Parts: sequence; C-alpha cells; structure tokens
Amino acid sequence: MKKRLILWNDQLILQRLSNFRLQSMIECVGRQEMPYKVFISHSTRDQGLVISLANLLSKFEIEVFVAEWYLNPVERLDQKIFKQIEEANCMVVLLSRKGIRSNWVHQEISYALKCNKLIIPLVEKGIDPKELAALDGREYIEFDSQEYHEALIKLSNHVKSLKMEKEEKEKTLLVLGGLLAFLLLLSGGTK
Repeated sequence: MKKRLILWNDQLILQRLSNFRLQSMIECVGRQEMPYKVFISHSTRDQGLVISLANLLSKFEIEVFVAEWYLNPVERLDQKIFKQIEEANCMVVLLSRKGIRSNWVHQEISYALKCNKLIIPLVEKGIDPKELAALDGREYIEFDSQEYHEALIKLSNHVKSLKMEKEEKEKTLLVLGGLLAFLLLLSGGTK
C-alpha cells in the first residue's frame, strides 16, 4: 500500500510540475514574441504621409522600416531594401500620384511579390486601377490626399489585426511545443 501511495504522490507532483511549466511557458510568450515588421514602399516625396503612418503603426508596437531613415553609405541601397522586404511580415505600398510613377516602388512591389509577401496597397483617390500594374485586381485602401487620416487609421487597424493573428499563432505553437516536450519527458524518451 505504501508503494502505491508513493506512485500516486509522484504522479501528483509530476502533474503539478507540468502545470507549473505550462503556465510559465504561456506567461513567457508575451516577452518572447518576434516583432511584427512592416516595410513601407513609397516615393520620397510622400514623407508627411509616411511619417503619419509610421507613427500610427508604432503606437501598436509594430516595427516600421522606411529605407531612407536607415542610411548606411557602405551598404548598397537595393540590397538593404530587399533584405528588409524579406524580413518584413508585410509591405504597405503607398501609391500616391507620385508613388505610382516611382521606379523604386515598382521594384519593391516586384520583389515583394517574388518573396510571396503580403502587400497592402494604399491608393490615392483618382488613380486609375489600371495604373496599379502588378497590383491590378487586388483590393486596396483608398485615401484622399487632403483627408488621409481615416485611411491611415483603417490601414493601421488592419496591420494591428495581422500582428495579433501572428502572436496567437506563436502562442499556440509554443504551447504545443511545450506539450510535446512534456510528453517526450514523460515517456522517458522511448518510442
């Protein structure tokens, strides 16, 4: 009888220990999340709009990359931009009347499509959808050049929801990984 009681106590201790480990892992998730990164493709003539958008996204703890804000004279500009597109979770393309004519913007769109990146177009009112080139036929958020704040808020909220989806997936994967590790631990590593 004593032997059976010891086994029951061992199981209880293991169960409490696993609950503690699982809870600890869940609590750590918020501190170990990968940042959500957004690359903003735009014409340099749209700096005011870009700054407003970057400020809104930063309020949601979203990391923003704007090429000319991170100048490094020894690094090739195209390599730096392409690297940032690869590392971004998504790309916001500001297609104003100025941006639609920018060769850089079109190169960035092409590269993002090649990398299968999510692209969120922000298109100035009055631009013919046929001018969207590679993005023709995609949904976009329209903005008025004089009253753009509402469109920026809509865009920021959309990116925030994408960030929250990513965080939930990360939490789920972490918990599943922890459960798998715990099951392997319980099985003693045997198959």
